[in-house]
Amino acid sequence: MGNIIVGGNNMNEAQKEFFETLSSIQDNAVYQALGEYEETDSLTDLLYNATYEALTSICELLDGYTNSNLQLDIINKRDNSSLKTGMQMHDVCANYLKWKSEKEDE
Repeated sequence: MGNIIVGGNNMNEAQKEFFETLSSIQDNAVYQALGEYEETDSLTDLLYNATYEALTSICELLDGYTNSNLQLDIINKRDNSSLKTGMQMHDVCANYLKWKSEKEDE
């Protein structure tokens, strides 16, 4: 096994760009969720919205939409297959995640 990178030391350019993009995704998700937040929304709704935005944006990154310099994949080590095969990860992810709580509208 290769060297373990601690605290960002000795990263190559692709690794740096990946983590910088994740940082940007986090910022965007937080600011978007706050921008859409209304006084009548619950804290749970705010958290679902922020995590939904972050996770679907990470899947968009994996699908190649966020940063053209990063062409990423997720490989199942058991059989060396790509988890991206036959799908757009951000579309499928959106089908599984909640963006607000499931309470009845009042």
